This record gives sequence, structure tokens and C-alpha cells, in this order.
Amino acid sequence: MTNAWVQRIITLGSLLASWLAAAWFWEAQRAYALWCLVAPFLITPVLLAIQCLMAAQANRADSAPRASFSQWLRALGAEWRIAALVFTWWQPYRHHAIDDQLAPTPGRRGMVLVHGFFCNRALWMEWMSRLRDEGRVFVSVDLEPAYGSISDYARTIEQAIAQVEKATGLPPVLVGHSMGGLAIRAWAAQYVRSEEQLARVHRIFTLGTPHQGTAIATLMLTENSLQMRQASDWLASNSSRLPDHFAKKCTCFYSNCDNIVFPCHTATLQGADNRFIAGRAHVELVCVDEIKQACWAALN
Repeated sequence: MTNAWVQRIITLGSLLASWLAAAWFWEAQRAYALWCLVAPFLITPVLLAIQCLMAAQANRADSAPRASFSQWLRALGAEWRIAALVFTWWQPYRHHAIDDQLAPTPGRRGMVLVHGFFCNRALWMEWMSRLRDEGRVFVSVDLEPAYGSISDYARTIEQAIAQVEKATGLPPVLVGHSMGGLAIRAWAAQYVRSEEQLARVHRIFTLGTPHQGTAIATLMLTENSLQMRQASDWLASNSSRLPDHFAKKCTCFYSNCDNIVFPCHTATLQGADNRFIAGRAHVELVCVDEIKQACWAALN
């Protein structure tokens, strides 16, 4: 089952359950009925608050600057707003609203967009819209199977790189959010054996990618989440198979308010251009102007 369908079931199922419960209590317990109606809208902020508390605790001993209470509060509010849009509208219902653009444009560099765990290509809705309006070639991939091994996503990324490369005649820019950055690493481990092959990619950007795993992965049991645990066998194996100079191709953005990838340093990659972004939550990283500007600058 795709993430789009899972998210449709969750959004519609939670609303239906709340309405049925409210109807059941309406006559006898009006207060309970009202709580049932508002409950679906409170689940997300409660879960985000728990994640932020976990991240704040894990970051206490991290080398990155510690986030202030006001930064965490702002990040929580921003993530709530963005998550509501992404997970209840874009990804469940706008999955194919913007098609990949592969019309030949020789000499104009293109982009490959790679989403993360529990997401799909619609995560990049604003990016795709801008790339389309600018006449840029791009592919926004869907990582399937949604909860399988990260290694299985390498072929999808290879196909996307080849498509963009063919349409432009130039190595594309790769952008991976969260697990998407690890999927790009899986591609490099499987398809790159020399500097010439690595040159098929112009630049790699990762946004909140758990290069060294993340503590929150211990709460999940899917195959790809197990691979994202700190010191996992998959991470060790992948690191040993990455080509020389891979890290020098990478710019890794990380934040001290990331509510999914923590402690902070786990989103950095040794030898890469690691760039600290203060006070930004996990999905929010996709919306940060500084990050977008860096990625667009690499297109030129």
C-alpha cells in the first residue's frame, strides 16, 4: 500500500471515527461529544510536542548550539502547520498534481527530488511548481515499497538521474529529505565505482538526513526504520561501500529543532559541507529559503 493511500485512510478514518463517537455521546454526554469532534485536530500537535521533548533531551549533550524554548515553540507551531498541509492534503490527494518535467532542455541543469519516510513525491509540491514555472527538467521520485529496504530505492534514483541527464545533457542536482538522503547514498553504494561515475551528479543536498541514524527510529519496526537506527548494520555497510569523495559532493543541512532526526550531529556526514540551520523542525526544512537558495544556486 502506498503512503498516499495510508494517509487517506488515516485522515478520513480519524474524521469518521470522531463523528461517529460524537454522535454516540451527543444526547447523553455533550461535553464528551465535543471532545470527540476536536480530537483529530489535537493528535498532531500532541505527537509533535512529544517528539520535540525527546529531541530536546537528546540534544542536551550535542555539540550543536542548544535551542531555546522560544525556538522550540516556534518550530512546533511551524511543523504543525506544514504537517497538516503535507500529510492531510498534498500527499494523500495531490500526489500527481504536478508531473515530472522531462522535455529536452539542453544546457539547463535539472534536479532530482527524493522524499523521506512516510512521504511521497508531493512533499516537494512548492519545489516542483517553481521548477515547472522556470522550465527546468526535474523528476520527483516515489520510493517504493514504502516500508521496504532503503537499498531497494537505488534503482529508482538511478532511473531518475538517467532521465534528467538525458533531457539536459548535464549531471543533475540531487536533493534528499530525511530518509531520501540515505536512498541517495544507497544509489551511490550500488551504482558508483569511480570518480567518473560520481561525476554523473553535479551536487547532492540532504535535508535532515539521519546519516548517523536517529534515536526516534527505535520506536518503529518497519525494515527501513530499523536501518535508520543509530549504529545499524545497514548504515555501517553503506558507509563502507560509499565511493571515495562522495561526502565532498554533499551539502548536509541540519537543525537543533529537528523533531525526527536527533541528536543534531546525526544529520551530518563526515567530510561533507555540513550547514547548521537554527530553530527549524524536520519537515519545515523543505520550506527554508536559505536551503532553497543553495539548491537553486547549484543549478546554475
